[in-house]
Amino acid sequence: MSAYELPARVPRWNTETFSLAGREIQLAIPADPDQLLDDPEVLKESELNDYVPYWGYLWPAARCMAQRVAAAEWPKQTRVLELGCGSGLIGLAALAAGMHVTFSDNRPEALQLSGYNAEQNGFENFDVALLDWLKPETSCKYPVVIASDVLYETKFHQPLLQLIPQILEEQGEFWLGDPGRSVMLDFLRLAEAAGFEREIFDEAGTPCLFPRAGAFQLFVFRNAESV
Repeated sequence: MSAYELPARVPRWNTETFSLAGREIQLAIPADPDQLLDDPEVLKESELNDYVPYWGYLWPAARCMAQRVAAAEWPKQTRVLELGCGSGLIGLAALAAGMHVTFSDNRPEALQLSGYNAEQNGFENFDVALLDWLKPETSCKYPVVIASDVLYETKFHQPLLQLIPQILEEQGEFWLGDPGRSVMLDFLRLAEAAGFEREIFDEAGTPCLFPRAGAFQLFVFRNAESV
């Protein structure tokens, strides 16, 4: 019996296939995530704290990020933490590449969906964790932390920069996928001031000298003192 079920508030589902690290991965995603915006519980929560069910959307940057993660050369069974997992595509790419993955999000629906997708693809080397960047309750550190398109609002920048040292090992890497949002420039300034070194790559894994605008980019952050 499955330990994970598809979130009940989604009426219809689609399945999309991805080729990742030599495997065909099936991903269940809401057929029409905009329908979630009319859900009575979502409307009620939105009135309280401006909640938007972003977990139900598969953002374009995630597709590029999944390919970069699938091609990563980390040692097999490296412990990887995905932040803001949503449907879990990025974590599934890491699983396909032979890593141990912890899917994390601040929404239980996202954890259910990610766990379901991992289970349906036959993966066992994973777990899930409820993680709120504003009130993190974790003592675990990971050699690799991954996330994709999670900095669409500047209010998330400082909480993320405060979180990373709590969850990333001293010699670890933080991989952040971004679709070329202008707000990333603000985050990069904050990250540099916080002591992070960075490298930038495009969707093919080619190094970039400067941040890109309106196109996918992968940032690899490391603690400057460990470089």
